This record gives sequence, structure tokens and C-alpha cells, in this order.
Amino acid sequence: MKLLSKKLKVRGFKAGPDFIDPKYHKIASGSPSINLDLWMMGEQGVIRSLSKYGKGYDIGVIEGVMGLYDGVNLDYSTYQLSLVTKTPIILLINCSNVSSTVGAIVKGLKEYGNANIKGVIFNQIGSETHYSYCKNSVKDVPVLGYVKFDKRLVIPSRHLGLYTTEDYKEAEEVIKLAAESIEETVDIDQILEIASTASPLPDEIEEEKKEKTRVAALAYDSAFNFYYEENLDILRKQYEIKLFSPLLNETVEEADLIYIGGGYPELHLQELESSHKTISWIRKEAEKGKPILAECGGLMYLSKEIIDDRSYKMVDLFDISIKAKDRLTIGYTELEIIRDNLLGNKGEIIRGHEFHVSKAINVGNDVEFSMQNKIGKGIWDKKDGAIVYNVLASYSHFHFSRISRLLSPRL
Repeated sequence: MKLLSKKLKVRGFKAGPDFIDPKYHKIASGSPSINLDLWMMGEQGVIRSLSKYGKGYDIGVIEGVMGLYDGVNLDYSTYQLSLVTKTPIILLINCSNVSSTVGAIVKGLKEYGNANIKGVIFNQIGSETHYSYCKNSVKDVPVLGYVKFDKRLVIPSRHLGLYTTEDYKEAEEVIKLAAESIEETVDIDQILEIASTASPLPDEIEEEKKEKTRVAALAYDSAFNFYYEENLDILRKQYEIKLFSPLLNETVEEADLIYIGGGYPELHLQELESSHKTISWIRKEAEKGKPILAECGGLMYLSKEIIDDRSYKMVDLFDISIKAKDRLTIGYTELEIIRDNLLGNKGEIIRGHEFHVSKAINVGNDVEFSMQNKIGKGIWDKKDGAIVYNVLASYSHFHFSRISRLLSPRL
């Protein structure tokens, strides 16, 4: 994306539910990256978003998720996304521990699902000899080049994946170095030729612009920064978005909606405990009946306490005690609304995903839940969507493209 953006207008897309990779896409391309998730958005939703956000761009680059065929069996995988969007595939194969065997890997990936694989790039190549062994082993797919092994191109990870760009200030330099490296060893012209074989997308209908008469307060800092760009665009249709940082003890006066997304609150417990002004503001707004949506990290912040080396007191809208770090929970969710909430009415089914290492270890008897997990763990006993006043807090993250309630006049 960085290399292409030297001459072209590039839009990055990310397959599946991912908040961190799109941040790197934005640095590389200069434009916000858009998620394409078949589970949460459906086929038509994915095509609509690809068309909408690809408009006005010279090229779109979709980064896959996990392995080519990984999903719920084969469903919701990168492979299925390529079929739905009629997009050609370029494989990127980690060759750090293989050489000639890569030919079998490429052959297997191509034949397993008769995938539309148009090229392969080798990653972590140690020498020209290593590259020649890998290249000579591939018979039926064009080899487009390789990425040299270089420790400077390694981005550090932690318990929920790569460091976020908010916390990894070297991200821009790493991306710049990567672009310089592949300019020497990858056939970009051939990549552009492959991209030109993608099927044309339907024209996206222009949406009527509405006057923004309301304000949405969005928590944004190193503790809370997991948001889908399209979700923010959906909010922007009727809200002016104003940012606030709980870590800096900030508020937004006269906000009509408060949205606290996921992130890494477990890394900032002392600062969050000390955010008395923000805590007081959220509690007062909740008691007034102000709509508040909190996802994952936001749920943790609205809980009674987060327990790590000690108990850290939080907003205490819900009598829920949360252990900061436990086993990783990751996967898609499907929830039945059992009580009307900010996202829908009783009986509706909505989809999302879970991605956290924290865990609720105690829930008070007065905590009410508005959603039953048909798929996924939820907060407690297969239930999610804790509600009080006009507040909804869940472990599930949601994509708003299939949810209309957030834009309802009720709010």
C-alpha cells in the first residue's frame, strides 16, 4: 500500500473483524481502511462497502485474515470473501523455515478450493539461494518476488495482537522501510496487472446528506481506540463526533450519545481509576437517560472494578467485577435480544465478535442482561448486553451497517 501510494490513490481493506491492522493500512495508504466482514455485514453489505469506499480510488488492497481458508469451516474466510467480491488472490507465504516445500503449499492452496490465485510473494527470504529454491518449486502460479528477512520490519505484539499505532510510534518508519525493501524485490507492475482482472463493482447509490443536529462523544486514547471506520461514518451521518480521553480525564458537554469502544484499559488501570471527572460525567449522563454504548474495553470501564495486582475502581454503573487478564476469548457471536436495548428490539438477532483476555468473575444479582448468546461467551452465563438506564455494555463488538437503532430518533 505504501509503495503503490507513491503514484496511485490507494484504499486499504481488511477481511474479518480486526481493529489493529487497519491502523497500519491508514499510515501506509494515507486513507482510512475499511473492514469487510461477511459474518457481521453479509454478502451484500460487503459488496456495498467495497463499492462505496473504493469509489474515487485507483486501487483497493484487501488484506486477508488468518489462512486463506480459515473461517467458520470455509465460510466467512478470506477465500469466500474473494469469491463474493470476485477479487484475484496474491498469496504471501512465510518462508522462514521452508524452501522447496513452498511449491507444495502453493499447489495445495490453489487446488483445495480452486482458488483464484494469480501470484505469490515469498516473505522472510534469507538469501538469493533461498529465493531460488522457493521460486523453482512453484510451477503453476506466477512468482512476483520476495520480502527480505529484516529485523527492522518486525512489529512487536502483545496479548491482543500487534501494538496499536497509538502506542507504537515507529510504525511509520517500519512501513517506509518495508516499502523501500519490496520496491527492490517485488514486481509491482505485475501486481497492478493482476489487480486489473478484478470484476467491476456495482455503483454505490449516493446517500442523502442530513443536517447534523446532535453530538456523539467518542472515547479515544491509548485505552480506547477499537472502532470500525464505517461505524464512525454511519454515526457521522447524523452526529458531529467529538473525541474525549478518559486517560486525560476529559468530558464532552451536551453530548447526545456516548460511545466507548474497546482497546487496552487493562494497561492503564491507575489512570482510569483516577479519571474522576470523566467518571462523574458518565454517571450523571447515564442517570439522565443519555444513551451510552460500551463495547468490551468500554464494558470494563463501566464495571464496578477491574482486578489485576489489586482492585481498581471504575465507573461502577454495573455491579460487575472483571479480572484484567485471563484466557483469550476470540470468535464470532450471535445474540438474541431478550429485552429492548440501544441496538434493537426483543426477538431480533444481531451478530458481532468477541476479542478479549479479561473475564467477568463476579456479577451482582441486580445486573440485567438484554441479550442471550446463541454463539459466543458473553459476559456471564451466555448472556451479554448489560443494561441500566439507557446504557448498553457488551463484550461483543458490533458493525453498525446492519443496525439502525443507533440512528433512531429515540436517541
